[in-house]
Amino acid sequence: MSIKKDILARINIVFIFLCSMAFLIIAQAFRVVVIEGEEWREVGAKFARIDTIEGERGNIYSENGRLLATSLPFFDIYVDMTVPSDSIFKYGVDSLAGCLENYFKDVSKADYRLKLEEARAKKRRYVLIQKGVDYSDLPRVKSWPIFKHGRHRGGLILELDNRRVNPFGFLARRTIGYSRTKSQVGLEGNFDSYLRGSKAPQSQQLISGIWQPLFDVTDIEVDNGNDLYTTINVNMQDIVEKALYKGVRKHWAKHGCAIVMEVATGKIKAIANLQMGQDSSYHETYNHAVGTKSEHGSTIKVAALAALLEDGFVDDSTLVDIEYGKKLYHDKWMHDSAWHPENNITLSRVIEISSNVGISKLTDRFYGDNPENFLAHLQKMGLTQPTGVEIRGEGLPVVKSHKSKDWTGISLTQMSIGYELEFTPLQVLNFFNAIANDGKMMKPYLVTDIKKDNQVLKHLDDEVMIEQICRKNTAKTVQKMLLSVVNGKYGTAKALKSDKVSMACKTGTARIARNDKGYEEKRHQASIAGFFPAENPIYSCIVVVYQPSMGDIHGGTVAGPIMKEIVEKLYANSIDIQEAINKKEIKPTIEMPIANHGYQEDITTIYKKMKVANMPMADAQWVVPKRHEEAILLQELKVIDHLIPNVTGMGLRDAMYVLENHGLRVRFKGHGKVRKQAPTYGTPFEKGTIITLELN
Repeated sequence: MSIKKDILARINIVFIFLCSMAFLIIAQAFRVVVIEGEEWREVGAKFARIDTIEGERGNIYSENGRLLATSLPFFDIYVDMTVPSDSIFKYGVDSLAGCLENYFKDVSKADYRLKLEEARAKKRRYVLIQKGVDYSDLPRVKSWPIFKHGRHRGGLILELDNRRVNPFGFLARRTIGYSRTKSQVGLEGNFDSYLRGSKAPQSQQLISGIWQPLFDVTDIEVDNGNDLYTTINVNMQDIVEKALYKGVRKHWAKHGCAIVMEVATGKIKAIANLQMGQDSSYHETYNHAVGTKSEHGSTIKVAALAALLEDGFVDDSTLVDIEYGKKLYHDKWMHDSAWHPENNITLSRVIEISSNVGISKLTDRFYGDNPENFLAHLQKMGLTQPTGVEIRGEGLPVVKSHKSKDWTGISLTQMSIGYELEFTPLQVLNFFNAIANDGKMMKPYLVTDIKKDNQVLKHLDDEVMIEQICRKNTAKTVQKMLLSVVNGKYGTAKALKSDKVSMACKTGTARIARNDKGYEEKRHQASIAGFFPAENPIYSCIVVVYQPSMGDIHGGTVAGPIMKEIVEKLYANSIDIQEAINKKEIKPTIEMPIANHGYQEDITTIYKKMKVANMPMADAQWVVPKRHEEAILLQELKVIDHLIPNVTGMGLRDAMYVLENHGLRVRFKGHGKVRKQAPTYGTPFEKGTIITLELN
């Protein structure tokens, strides 16, 4: 009995002791968390924090899958020299120094070893080894002595530095844009929520005054952003930019822009902007095509023409007395750009010579008492609303009301010739595009698809903005008159006449007003807008040159040559819009077998053995076989220095030969020919970059 009492007494003592300890722990925790919590949190915040790491930003592609913008992961390599044990450091430092010398080739092995040993002796916890190491090099870096033991035994610290790269440099740079904390520009800015990767928390500690991640960034899982597929055609964009640069440079213009749009769809195929900097060089610093509104002058006569035709007031043979090119409205004289020896001319000739007097007289005659009818036509033609293109900062059209305080007795006649109203170049082009499209106005757009791992998340279809801005026969009549501006004997754009492709357009030369100080004689804007081929329009185009300061000032002689160069080069490079010289009846053909892309000599041998005849030879080492009626065409597979070659469709042997000769290292999986490559072709690279091939 006494033994049981003794045991129970001891149990009670232990229980009381444990309860006391628990109470003391709870009391201490309460004191630390509640009473002294704020103080300890402030202390902790000084040495630890939670930051975020973001997934890789999605790519932006051209219409044919060429990279316009991509994020390349680079890593800054540091090492905490207090982490490796004595044995790991002793037996690894010499080999690690050798690896660093052999790979980075910036300093000697002895210098690297000295750096590591000094850092070890001084117990430095954040020693920079190398900045900007490519992601593909990480497996090799992590396999080196000391580093192979990782963050917690080898002291290896990796810091991610994602860099946004434009493989084609400044091509369409402002349209592609950028996304920064305080600035959202172009497609990068407008589609930022789609392009951004997901975020994940990252614990960091303060060591030697520098915040360092507690864990390797490559161990944190985040989702990458979605990819954007655009309507931009890289070849067209290059043609447009070069022609624009040549033109603005020739006339030393303040800035200029050019746009090419697909008539039937509204797809913007190319959009270029160039502005003169303080050093007199030209750069794409602002998207004037979308954001800058101005008075466009005579190009807007086409809107007045369409209104007059739509209401049945005139036709192309209507006679107009242009009074030798000079007319008084109230107390203001209106002049044509030149004196004319004839008075009574047809409406078609009025447009051909761009007579201010001619178009303004007709507008005043039929709408002078009811200007609201004219303004209603501008609204119906979509000229009073923005296009809604997927880029922020589109300028809003300025079309004054006949009831506004600044409406005067000459406002209607001024508006008929392109003054007292303002539009952006894209808004003017959209109107011309609708005329070319027989009156149907399409919404201009730049993005077709948003994809995740090649799966379409969102597809953007062509969108009709206004079903008919005018009747089809009205649009056809306007098209015919605009053709005379180029083909007519006195046409303001007769210098654009080409033996390669027909164009229909309207030129414009506008004086530029300086705020409320009125117009200045030496400040002009030259422009031209139109479409081609004239008989069956496929593309529309506008060129605007702002404030040319050397040579001529007129739309036909300043903006016109730029447009002609664009149109002729686009036509030469677009086989699908060229008419066959001799149209032949299509005959049934035997489908020729297609070999893999590869070495021309090997492919030629194969086809000879198969007795495939009439095979034109390409003057190239590497070729892509294409079916063409009853023959096989061998097209050159272009390989450009410093850009990753396209080896999709090749057999593994040929692909490895091409890539390794370029200084790339190849990894592959699967069998057969190359189905996919990463990084994709056209991406800039440095020698030693690893490229992964998927075969099937």
